[in-house]
Amino acid sequence: MRLPLIASLLLGLIAPVLQILPISSGAAWAQKFSNNREIGVFYATTRQNDSPSGRPLYGASRHLDIGLGQGSTEYGVATFLKPDGRIPTIANSPTWQQLRDEMAKRDSYWTAAKVGQLNRLSDSDFFNRIKNFHGLICIYIHGYDMTFEESAREMAELADEYERRAPGQEILPILFSWPSTGNKADYTGDEASLEWSEAPFRDFINRLAREKSYDTSIDLVAHSMGSRLAFWYAMAQSQAPSSFGSAPFRNVILSCADIDYHTAEQRKGDLQKCTEKYVFVLTNDNDGPLLTSQALHAQTRLGRPADGGIAIRQIATTGNLSASKSADLLNTVNSLFSANSNSSSDNKDSKGSLAKFALNTFLQKKTAGNTSSAAGGKITESADISAWLARNPALSRDYGPKAQLIDDTGLVTVNMGHRIAWPLLTGLMLSQPTLAPFATSIVHKRPDALLLRQMGDSPTYLYRYNKIDLDRLSR
Repeated sequence: MRLPLIASLLLGLIAPVLQILPISSGAAWAQKFSNNREIGVFYATTRQNDSPSGRPLYGASRHLDIGLGQGSTEYGVATFLKPDGRIPTIANSPTWQQLRDEMAKRDSYWTAAKVGQLNRLSDSDFFNRIKNFHGLICIYIHGYDMTFEESAREMAELADEYERRAPGQEILPILFSWPSTGNKADYTGDEASLEWSEAPFRDFINRLAREKSYDTSIDLVAHSMGSRLAFWYAMAQSQAPSSFGSAPFRNVILSCADIDYHTAEQRKGDLQKCTEKYVFVLTNDNDGPLLTSQALHAQTRLGRPADGGIAIRQIATTGNLSASKSADLLNTVNSLFSANSNSSSDNKDSKGSLAKFALNTFLQKKTAGNTSSAAGGKITESADISAWLARNPALSRDYGPKAQLIDDTGLVTVNMGHRIAWPLLTGLMLSQPTLAPFATSIVHKRPDALLLRQMGDSPTYLYRYNKIDLDRLSR
């Protein structure tokens, strides 16, 4: 009998492959990507795998092509246990308080979730899965100060909520993870590694767009500093003919975008050309980390299109010449925020954070004119904006023909507004994008001080924002 010999040979051929394939107790998990107990997050990373063998280990080192210095991408899949099924989708929450409680439960679960299996995939296996998938591919780019596991957890939370809101609609979640150090003091180091990752990211997106099936769409979700990759990709595409015949993305969603506001204004047209449907920009006036970024760059950020950062920079550097270096300035600003923050029990989300100080220092000034206020449960414009619009209603305009601005100030429960706004993102990723269950009102924001001054202190346009009403749901 030769069967034992044949079986032994087959096992010898299959075993090396099994070492890089995901294994799960769920039937046919590798084909479905997810099951009732687990969710699988696929990844493409420019981080170096620091593990000599076995389970991959992705830290802050760059994965270089030997001799070239260019970025090289490694692929794989990470699994997570899903949260208890008794925690439903937030779309069914009957009240604001219940919705916020359920958001907090979900956030608490996912911020502590551990990666189960973590397996590498070969280049050919990864893209064969892309070719054979039919549904929505969601690519998530994380921001500054994020480890590989932290960013994988955020992708898992987003994908899990999408599955709950769109049962029966297949999603293939892909994390693009670049070598952030996961260290708050290393902001400029993260900027350098993000810039270095631009070329491999562009190559990855172009190949993905070429090899996906005709009935599969791609949504790009970028958070914080990661939003710059979306703009850099669009800039590169504007200078080269498309090799796949159509816009690569169905939607692009930017959450807490840490990119220069005026640069984004220059390049938003390029980004819209890369989308079939919409570019959604989520902004947050209470975003402490973006206020810190404004202090570092002395310029307004797209995710927080309001003044304040320059004043913070002036306060931080007064009498402190050593703060001229960005790392020193970052530490000084963080220390300043911590010293002036208030962790009172009436704001259980603040944790004595940067945003509390930002709120007290800038956002309560009646003359600021860059936030809306609630009066009698109704969102109202500031007096100067109301006067400008009364004189000339034609000042009101959208961010672009395919672009919408959304103000989610106060919504996100963890990290005081800078964490990925997954309750909104999942609605925007549906086949018919929606902000439900959130009720919204149209508001306008005054231009930043530099732009307004160059407009002659009277705006030539005012952008419309869909502002989340923190008192009402849409039912």
